Amino acid sequence: MGLSIKKDFTRPWGGFIKFIDQKPCTVKILQIKKGESLSLQFHKLREEFWYVVSGKIRLTLGLKQRILKEDNHVFIPKRCLHRAKALKDSKILEISIGKFQEQDIVRVKDEYGRK
Repeated sequence: MGLSIKKDFTRPWGGFIKFIDQKPCTVKILQIKKGESLSLQFHKLREEFWYVVSGKIRLTLGLKQRILKEDNHVFIPKRCLHRAKALKDSKILEISIGKFQEQDIVRVKDEYGRK
């Protein structure tokens, strides 16, 4: 079920970037301090779409890593291992699609001792 970004800047006042349309979702802004990281984790009940609002992160997605910076985005399928490590103070728009529960985090590795 991938998501796509639609950009439309043809309005007289400017325009918009549409991330999701006609789907139930949960939206958050993740703020990650430079040098800190999320758990290496996956979700059984939801997919996620991340859009880097500001900063720079090292994304782990499955077995691959890549750098994402402002205006980059990624789709994270259900059950896909993922993690973000902030290379600068960073903000990520996170859109979760599916059944959202905070407990739907399976942590594989965590720097802070959480299970």
